[in-house]
Amino acid sequence: MAMIREIFEEERPREKFAESPARASMVDLVAILLRTGRKGCSVIELARQVTKRLGEGGLKWYEDLDWRDLQDISGIGKDKAITICAAIELGRRLTAFHDRQALRLLSSPDKVAHFFMERLRHETQEHFHVCYLNVKNRLLGEKEISIGSLSTAPVDLKEAMKWGIRYKAHGLILIHNHPSGDPEPSGEDIRMTRRFARAAELLDMEVLDHVIIGDGVYISLHDRCIV
Repeated sequence: MAMIREIFEEERPREKFAESPARASMVDLVAILLRTGRKGCSVIELARQVTKRLGEGGLKWYEDLDWRDLQDISGIGKDKAITICAAIELGRRLTAFHDRQALRLLSSPDKVAHFFMERLRHETQEHFHVCYLNVKNRLLGEKEISIGSLSTAPVDLKEAMKWGIRYKAHGLILIHNHPSGDPEPSGEDIRMTRRFARAAELLDMEVLDHVIIGDGVYISLHDRCIV
């Protein structure tokens, strides 16, 4: 029975996950959480036993899983059992959050403005956000890329595009606020929008709009035929 130290480095669970999360199997992921095995049993073998248990009870048992349900596996004490169940609960909550976000349809500037207005209209600094959409204009995710001064927010184009790649987005909507309350776009707003459009095109994405939030009012650069 191979111990972790006897496994080639590139085949160890953490190294596999670090290289590419897709390379890590369910057993690898559980082994990363467990960190150690028990006497005479490697962490890989212990993880295999836990993974088998998680798959045996059916969906209803899995949904109702309590950390105490895992303690009858030799080598799984309270700490390890709670760690596994906490990871499962985290995944469940992230999935539920993503499902709620994915239902949001951002198909028009007024929907975008409604989503962001109360969050941004009273801010005293510029906040720059990007929404990442699928081909049906459903929200895949949203990121705050930068926070700036009273009049400008330095935008990291590479950071914004990195998330577009991660979300496999089809479309991007840029959003930022004007603390002055006047959403009229500046020359720099327009130039930045065009830089985003060029970068997105290279990555097979499209900038669908740039919505500027003021105090209770907004302007869409798409409506202005700038996007």
